[in-house]
Amino acid sequence: MTQKSIAIMAAGMGSRFGGLKQTHTVVHEYAILDFSVYDAIQVGFNHLVFIVRNEILDVFEKRYSKKLPKHIQIDFVIQDTKDLPKRKKPWGTGHALLSLKNTINNPFALINADDFYGREAFELMHDALYQDSTQQNYFVGYQLKNTLSDFGTVSRGECILNEKQELISIIERTDISKDNVLMPLTTIVSMNFWGFTPEIFQVTAQLFKHFLLENKDSETAEFYIPQVVDYTIKENITTYKMLETNTNWFGVTYREDEPTVKKQLLDLISEDVYPTKLW
Repeated sequence: MTQKSIAIMAAGMGSRFGGLKQTHTVVHEYAILDFSVYDAIQVGFNHLVFIVRNEILDVFEKRYSKKLPKHIQIDFVIQDTKDLPKRKKPWGTGHALLSLKNTINNPFALINADDFYGREAFELMHDALYQDSTQQNYFVGYQLKNTLSDFGTVSRGECILNEKQELISIIERTDISKDNVLMPLTTIVSMNFWGFTPEIFQVTAQLFKHFLLENKDSETAEFYIPQVVDYTIKENITTYKMLETNTNWFGVTYREDEPTVKKQLLDLISEDVYPTKLW
């Protein structure tokens, strides 16, 4: 059986949310992540890799190890910081990507644990990775207006595209809110739903070494995936094609987002998009 991998970045601190939002129950006994896991399995992914911190590994093992269908391979990867300078914050999504290098050796998808992407996004990514023979990389793009919170700031990767719907550049924008949007609301942004080939790991490792040299004394600097993506585009190493989806993104960036997200998920269950019991 062909290994079809999807990795889930779940090592975040949840500082703006105020707790472990990756497994925070929103509907029935399920977190947003559970709906992403369900969608991934439904469209054909058969290898799940959870990127976690040591402190929460036990939580994820208990939650997923024995509950998912038997044909699904599950791995847990620690976003390890033991050989890095001591700090309170994780080193960012680029470091999370790098933590997969010894676990995945085939084309794979990568998502955030706390974002709802919708079934169509998973289907498009699965088919692009495993049915497209070009072996390029991919991302799911969303309009900025569909990705903002009513209750505070967010970070988004602003995407500049060419006429082939390929990335020319991606810029990490932080502290975006509905009150201070400095770009058109129709701007395409990345919500960290990526499709990579394993060649990405070598480039990521080189860039992270350089990042550490420049930021070894920083308590807050983060190494973001868009830094890796932008470098590989500028150096003509690979291309990233946008996968268009009409599905609405939503997430619980802040606790105040939760009632709206709960209603949206309950509506999808009532429309039979999801069963009341996922597994």
